Amino acid sequence: MPGDFLHLHCVIEWSGFASLSLWDFGRGCFCFVNLWEFIKSCFETADNFFMKLAIKRWGVFLLIPLILGVSSGGVVELEGYFNARYSANFLKSTRNVKFVMPPGTRGKIEETKQFSSGNYGLKVEVLSGKHKGEKVWVYYKPSDPGMKLFENAEAAGEALASADVEKAKSAETTRKTEALRVPAAAEKAEEKQVVQELNQQIRDANKKVQETKPCDGCEVAKVQARDAIANDAAKVVSQFTARASSDAPVLRPPTRTVNPYGIRPTRCRTVGTYDSCVFEGDTAEGKFKLRNMGPNKVVSKGEYRIREWSFEYEAGARQDIGISISDSPNATVSHTQESYIMLFPRKTLPHIRVEGNRQIVTLPTGETVTYNAQTREVIGGAFSEDGPMTGGGKILAPAKVSYRGNGVMVRVDRRGEEPRLLANGTATVTKQGKSCKVPVRDLWPNQAQNSPVHFKYFSDSDFDSYLKRKCGFGL
Repeated sequence: MPGDFLHLHCVIEWSGFASLSLWDFGRGCFCFVNLWEFIKSCFETADNFFMKLAIKRWGVFLLIPLILGVSSGGVVELEGYFNARYSANFLKSTRNVKFVMPPGTRGKIEETKQFSSGNYGLKVEVLSGKHKGEKVWVYYKPSDPGMKLFENAEAAGEALASADVEKAKSAETTRKTEALRVPAAAEKAEEKQVVQELNQQIRDANKKVQETKPCDGCEVAKVQARDAIANDAAKVVSQFTARASSDAPVLRPPTRTVNPYGIRPTRCRTVGTYDSCVFEGDTAEGKFKLRNMGPNKVVSKGEYRIREWSFEYEAGARQDIGISISDSPNATVSHTQESYIMLFPRKTLPHIRVEGNRQIVTLPTGETVTYNAQTREVIGGAFSEDGPMTGGGKILAPAKVSYRGNGVMVRVDRRGEEPRLLANGTATVTKQGKSCKVPVRDLWPNQAQNSPVHFKYFSDSDFDSYLKRKCGFGL
């Protein structure tokens, strides 16, 4: 066929719904297509949003070398904190971040790889810090380097920067990430002592608590020190008795302010009626998901019809506490309706517990929403489902979900794509009947395709000032 880059004979077999594998998205189809048509076909038949993202990025990875003559490496830029990678592939889909190097880390450059964008991959041997001696790849963007370059070790000592990547022999990170917390291992001894004393004071105070109700309709929850570990999670849950009108929240304050990580994969396991997910490198849960697969009033009968709620709080950081709602009306990914919601003020990490036939989720504001544990339909609380899921199509028809709480909601919607990566789009801010439109870029400034999409305002007070200036109301 004239103009074809490459002809492929592909045999794609179905291997299960919701798989994240790039090759597991077909349903027994045999195709003879050129590369571009192959990518478009795979894009349209992928089963869920995550597959579609993988196909899109791998499609670019496959196509660009043929157009530009690049034989290896990626062309997608990873901007932000200094990520150390196993290889010179800087695509988001590779998930090859080995660790994050803090400002001040030095490394000896062993190899350089220039990409068609004019940017570079640098293979360095780490010369300082706890990863000293390890060899990793880092990304160098001349227009926004995030590092200083030197001719040699002597020049580094004299702080004489060089603009020539090919001649550079060592690199030092200089980009600062504001308000990052010091790792626990680096805390000062006196600060640890203060924390221990405070925890002891909490324990002493708990001994004096009289576990009786002071009034009708009131609830008393025993305060627990952060370093105290409950022996039985069920016993902790039982301390919270639900009112007749609402379900009591379980409050867990964020453990840090800023999310310092780039893109990381997750490992999920099913816990009863929901999925619990841990980000790579973490030991604590960073996300949980609920799936409504119908048939019911919200999701009608259909082989691939599903609504997924995802409550996200990576690394326990206040910055990126959010809620994703993904409506998949059929097997065509471009028809999937994606919504992302943030609630303010951010007082607590999301939490889920199951009581009988109810799933009770604590929202970031401290409010709750209750789901039917069998169907995963909303049956009470700060959220409501106001109509059935869309039947599919190429128009934007996001989930008919309303927030009825007392806080502020930020929401972005998009069809078939990550809703926060909409550079020229708008986000809707609502508060008890008030509404305001703001640019998406104001809230998620890094709009690169492989951005980790960190929320700009990790401080509620800073976001409050922004809202008052842009919308005329605050938190």
